[in-house]
Amino acid sequence: MILRKVLPILIAFFLFGGQAQGQKEYKVERLNGGINTSGYDEISPVVSLDGKTLYFTRIAYPDFDKTLVEDGENLYETLSTSEYESYIRNIYSQISGRSEYDITKSRFNQDVWIAESTDGKFDKVVHPGYPLNNALPNSISALTPSENELITINQFVKEGGMKKGFSIVRKTSDGSWTFPEGMQINNYHNSGPDVSITMSADGEVLIISLEREDSRGKSDLYVSFRQGEQWTTPKNLGSKINSSYRETTPFLSEDKSLLFFSSDRHGTIGGNDLFMVERLDDSWTNWSQTRRFVEPINSKGHETQPFFNSATGYMYFTSNRNGTNDIYRAKLAGANPRWVTIRGRILNSKTGEQVSAEVLSGAKLSSNKNIYVSDDGTYEMKLAKGIQYEFLPKKAGFTGRTEIVSFKKRYAYFKTYNIDLFLDPLEEGAVLALDPIYFEQSKAFVLKSSHSVLDELATFLNENLNIYVEVSGHTDNQGSEKSLIKLSQDRANAIKNYLVKKRSVNPLRISAVGYGASQPIADNKKENLRSKNRRVEVKITSVEDTNITAGLKSKGKKKE
Repeated sequence: MILRKVLPILIAFFLFGGQAQGQKEYKVERLNGGINTSGYDEISPVVSLDGKTLYFTRIAYPDFDKTLVEDGENLYETLSTSEYESYIRNIYSQISGRSEYDITKSRFNQDVWIAESTDGKFDKVVHPGYPLNNALPNSISALTPSENELITINQFVKEGGMKKGFSIVRKTSDGSWTFPEGMQINNYHNSGPDVSITMSADGEVLIISLEREDSRGKSDLYVSFRQGEQWTTPKNLGSKINSSYRETTPFLSEDKSLLFFSSDRHGTIGGNDLFMVERLDDSWTNWSQTRRFVEPINSKGHETQPFFNSATGYMYFTSNRNGTNDIYRAKLAGANPRWVTIRGRILNSKTGEQVSAEVLSGAKLSSNKNIYVSDDGTYEMKLAKGIQYEFLPKKAGFTGRTEIVSFKKRYAYFKTYNIDLFLDPLEEGAVLALDPIYFEQSKAFVLKSSHSVLDELATFLNENLNIYVEVSGHTDNQGSEKSLIKLSQDRANAIKNYLVKKRSVNPLRISAVGYGASQPIADNKKENLRSKNRRVEVKITSVEDTNITAGLKSKGKKKE
């Protein structure tokens, strides 16, 4: 893993074992006054992958978004000032478990702020309004693989209300933000006050700080894996990382090899110190010795919320070493981006027009996928190097063509790559491009390895109830005409039976036809060509005039 090459430098310069040398090699920088204010707390730094945008949280600041929705009504606009403040005090007190008297000074008065810069100074600071912010606690917690999506704390309901958990927010093409959409983490519960999460650069893994029945201390670090649209039950990372103290605010490096976090365990020089640990294999149970960052990164104050940005080599973090919580950074390594930017258009393959659509992405779309929502027919993402990704545009009334993209891990890429994605309109006569469906040799028994292809087809048919299809079986010319017709018909019937009996597709919407060797797509003189004729096709025979709600993938070309 590339980041492991940096690890010896980090250990030599920043961790115990190289303390004296480390103090000569680097400095800690407090970010500018546009970000860090006098007398107020700034926390939770999250930096975009290119290092040019900083998201942070400002606490107990007079200029906070006062939107408070209850039963679809903004109470800030309908209640008197005293009634509104009393209402907010009651909410903050319920969250805190103790009386909150001044809503402005309450630690639950939290808003997201955004700083941008082209030269690393972060001098363009803006304060977004509703729905990214409201009168309840708001904070950006982590990045997602999609360039326009982020993870926030808490879950909200449009009609009013808040509960524990995390949400996804998306920035649209006009610069506005969508309403936070709750993340579904199986068996999620947290009895502690700490709320923090990190997502891997490929969108497959979450590390969460939680206090649960199996926690070793007040808060432990847990791992959760993407499982379709949801996430698995959080699993404790074990005693090599977690202690009888508090482990909080995790950050996972882009290649998933290094885990940064904060803890108040034995041996810290302040309240909370920053630590780092290396994952030694592909499991999430085998870790190196936990190592603590030395002074001046850690101080006699509290250091939390580490966030390492490989594009700049800076680690950002929160510290109260000067009395209030401020955001600092320290240069840990040289600039070494571990991702590549891709962007492109989503096009109607028939008209060439840009189409607003979703873009599904992931190492395996059949099991795990991230969703990028495009409202203007364009998309932009950053991909971790060394991982092969699939991309599939999805739009009602279309089938999407899958693109397979990968970038070599040890190469340096210095430009943005343009990759257009295509949607084929669903229409009569269109052939659905499926991955190959495999049968037992000379039999009509579908192998288990092809069940996922049939499940994908069934999902498509069940989501598009106005589509009627023909499943056709085809063979090469090796055998008698009668036996080839029978084999191809039996295989078409086997697919129909699977869709009907195992996936509840209406049988009236599927016809099964065996064509034998009568419709070759290649010459039968050589085996490598004959194999192309042994195939199953699914063709749309009819499209009723009703709404179409989903798309099916088709294969594209690998790009590298």
